[in-house]
Amino acid sequence: VVTIATKDGHGSGFLITHDGYLLTNAHVVQGAHTVKVRFEHGSSIDGEVVKVNEDFDLALVKVPGNDLPALTIGNDLVVQVGEEVYAIGTPLDEQLGQTVTRGIVSGKRVVEERSFIQTDVSINQGNSGGPLIDMDGKVIGVTTLKMTGRDVSGIGFAVPISKALEMLNITLNR
Repeated sequence: VVTIATKDGHGSGFLITHDGYLLTNAHVVQGAHTVKVRFEHGSSIDGEVVKVNEDFDLALVKVPGNDLPALTIGNDLVVQVGEEVYAIGTPLDEQLGQTVTRGIVSGKRVVEERSFIQTDVSINQGNSGGPLIDMDGKVIGVTTLKMTGRDVSGIGFAVPISKALEMLNITLNR
């Protein structure tokens, strides 16, 4: 899991291949062609924004490398309501990188013809683009947004990983 920084702020992302491809949200990279990608151990490298799908708020970024620690992709189709899930990201401040929060799958929703995994896992500004991970440590979604407003808390959404890969036309060798 990485922190992605642009001139306008930061968000989260995660490696999906060992050769440097990572997923994040389109709103994290917002029109940038290059971004700074900071790894857990503190090193930073420039990443190139390769693909963006604004409709599903997804982006694919490429950093150089051959033996990078990619996360394992899970199967979001078998995830059940009530299952425990985790989000990892960089909420609020870049010094809070690699923050892990825990919650459950609250539902599977379709909003404006887009599929989402609803969760009560804590998703804050800066967590966007990070992974939603199942109890086996596999990625089942890309954290995307949370509902805010008066008397609203604990309602977050992630794009299912199968939909994210489909909407960016990505095929992974498993």
